Amino acid sequence: MPWLEKNTGVSAKIWSNIKYKAQKMKAEELAALAKVYPEYAYWLATGLEIPEAGQISPMTKRTHKDLKTGPQAG
Repeated sequence: MPWLEKNTGVSAKIWSNIKYKAQKMKAEELAALAKVYPEYAYWLATGLEIPEAGQISPMTKRTHKDLKTGPQAG
């Protein structure tokens, strides 16, 4: 949580509350995450991906890393 606080400007306590479902993520936290992880912005907001536009999820990024490939346009 300290890393997220440092890189997003959102307190570690808020991130911890979100992680443990003590509070829901608000637009402010979503926007802060999107600045740190722009490739996840669409996925964070919608739960969907647009790989041809570079909008992926962390799971897709890990899969590509594990397979040593990049997102393929369609």
